[in-house]
Amino acid sequence: MTSNVEQFSRRAFLGTTGATIAAAGLGGLVPAGRSALAQDRKPPARSLRLGHLTDVHIQPERSATAGLVKALHHVQSHEDPPQLLLAGGDSIMDSLAASLGRTKQQWQLWKQVLQDDCSLPVEPCIGNHDVWGWNREGSRTTGDEPGWGKQQALDEFQIAQRYRSFDRAGWHLIVLDSIFPDDETVYQGRLDEEQFNWLAADLQSTDAQTPVLVLSHMPILTVASVEFEPQLVENPARRRMTSHQDAQRIVHLFKQHANVKLCLSGHLHLTEQLQYAGVTYICSGAVSGNWWKGHHHGTEEGYSIVDLYNDGTFDWQYNDYGWNVPA
Repeated sequence: MTSNVEQFSRRAFLGTTGATIAAAGLGGLVPAGRSALAQDRKPPARSLRLGHLTDVHIQPERSATAGLVKALHHVQSHEDPPQLLLAGGDSIMDSLAASLGRTKQQWQLWKQVLQDDCSLPVEPCIGNHDVWGWNREGSRTTGDEPGWGKQQALDEFQIAQRYRSFDRAGWHLIVLDSIFPDDETVYQGRLDEEQFNWLAADLQSTDAQTPVLVLSHMPILTVASVEFEPQLVENPARRRMTSHQDAQRIVHLFKQHANVKLCLSGHLHLTEQLQYAGVTYICSGAVSGNWWKGHHHGTEEGYSIVDLYNDGTFDWQYNDYGWNVPA
């Protein structure tokens, strides 16, 4: 694997909290090599190589289609390419405030690029911008239209459930739906009661020796949101839009299951790796960078490669795929 972004391996230990920030890419700093759990020993057998592509925000404008094509070609051109791609949400530019016609146009671009330029299986999760019409004024919807809300994204992704789990190569992978409506901010990050109860039951029924990876669009835990602190101080309600508001509840659930090893997210368009209570939380930047306008607070357009090993450890590397904003 190669990366044109600076490699970073500093660790900060936070008193008695049990938290380790293994690396935080707030200015484009990118972790590489062995994870914090496996730095000091020879790697065991690899079970599965994943590509994590999140926040594509495909649209007809800004050459976004060409950008996604380039990212897909890059991830598939590794000498040792991934066997599965995880699409981390916000696959389209926006349907929260878009008409049905504009929404379908964006989804058609997404599906066409995957059909023409992706030979790998893709497992998607829903991002906030994938949800149709929650901004009723902008989308000119009433909420009674067929497909309104998340159903449109489920139909376009051709998946039956907004959250689900499956086993692959000795790992248990969980896909969460972390986007819910908010009267003040349009959306917020959390799990509904039904999904939390399902998650608890799913973890309980998973063999304790089987390592678990959790995929969500919004981060469950993050420090990268500090980048937006001035805006959040000015409008505190927007904190609900940055990460899971029920993080404590989820973290406490994970503490009951030591086989939960890794949580992958997007949403912030920043790279970040932190460790808390035995779980590593990684935010994988954005394929679109600053929504196809260049880097975002120093984080270049990119995607992650994640190697999962048979002993529950993993490697992670963020890859800059070389996108430049067209002149």
